[in-house]
Amino acid sequence: MNIRRNSLFLLLTYLIVMLFSSSLFSIIKDSMLSFTSVIFVSIFGAFLMFFINKKVPFENYIELGNKSLKKSLLYGIFGVALVFVVQELTLLVDTYLLHQSTFSENTNQILTILTHYPYYLLYVIIAAPIMEEFIFRKVFFGNLSTIIKPGGAAIFSSILFSVAHADGHYLTYSCLGLTLSYIYYKSHDIKAPIITHSLMNLIIILTQIK
Repeated sequence: MNIRRNSLFLLLTYLIVMLFSSSLFSIIKDSMLSFTSVIFVSIFGAFLMFFINKKVPFENYIELGNKSLKKSLLYGIFGVALVFVVQELTLLVDTYLLHQSTFSENTNQILTILTHYPYYLLYVIIAAPIMEEFIFRKVFFGNLSTIIKPGGAAIFSSILFSVAHADGHYLTYSCLGLTLSYIYYKSHDIKAPIITHSLMNLIIILTQIK
């Protein structure tokens, strides 16, 4: 079945890129060479996912509907405002109800890397959003919705999205995952949440740079 092939090839691509990245940093001590290699492989892996999704297509339940590039762009851009509203609301819950710090280890780590290797921005705004949306929205939400109810698939994929970031702000990342799933659901096109995710990452970096 195409759903199995589509999901399997996308997952394998993601796992290979992640395994390559973690292995490379433990083998090569030259940080510049390591980061350059990881960025190149990650961008290649991200666009390979587009190729796989076209050559081994599977139109899941979420993708059944009218879609166009214009619609995807509109939802992608509209989604940026939506994810920031969700982020602020969940951070308020984290701060005042769960008594957690608003400090983000992920963002801090990315900013530290960018001070030494500015070209790492290519990974942050291109490779990571593409790969994560194909895995957490296309595979674990969209494709999984053909097996279980879409609501359950959305929750499951969003929890995985949160755990994968391992930032401590599990509520925030889970709600962001649900928001990106909603954008995918409304646009019927995986490109829409990719646009939102990419712009979100870019805006966060630009506003945090001092």
